[in-house]
Amino acid sequence: MKYLNKVAPITLLFWLMKVVATTLGETLGDFISMTLNYGYVAGLAITLVILVVALLIQLNAKEYEPVKYWFVIIGTTTLGTEISDFIDRTLHMGYLFGSIILALCLAVSILFWYRTYKNLEVYPIVEKKKELLFWIAVLFSIV
Repeated sequence: MKYLNKVAPITLLFWLMKVVATTLGETLGDFISMTLNYGYVAGLAITLVILVVALLIQLNAKEYEPVKYWFVIIGTTTLGTEISDFIDRTLHMGYLFGSIILALCLAVSILFWYRTYKNLEVYPIVEKKKELLFWIAVLFSIV
């Protein structure tokens, strides 16, 4: 069966949903680590599990399904919050150094994507490997 593009169309609604998802991810990450008092290491582990579950569901979808797609977006924003807070507050490296590390991770993921496909096109994303590269880039771009 041929897979359809699995990436959301970029419209005004997309950007509005992105702002909401980013805010939700930030709030959820802080809720887990600070409000529930699990700390940043446990928060990082919990949010990693949430992202892996969301990603497995999304990668096995045959077409773009908004609920599955936005579940992964929320997973990336939540994990992204925990990564940033872990680097800053647990490793005491500060947001600047953490941002540099994460920007390098983004650059490496984009370079790997480009070397693999000779482009950075997100339309269409129909194969799992390319979709996984897309989600890795999304994770590091959010952080």
